[in-house]
Amino acid sequence: MSKTIREIYRKGGVKPPDGKGIHTEKFHEIAVVIKRDNPEYSMSRCYQIAIGKLGKSKAVKKSHQR
Repeated sequence: MSKTIREIYRKGGVKPPDGKGIHTEKFHEIAVVIKRDNPEYSMSRCYQIAIGKLGKSKAVKKSHQR
């Protein structure tokens, strides 16, 4: 995962995940905002909402799409 994405999580006050970096920065920005606004939500729920808002084509980097 890139330093930029880790910084998005740190600024949002959320622990960065241990991932491989297949999602876009915009996806992570939206997920962090959702988590910050709804602390009772799990991160997996925040990720699902972020994918729903962006769509799979904009949530996943092109090099990781099939």
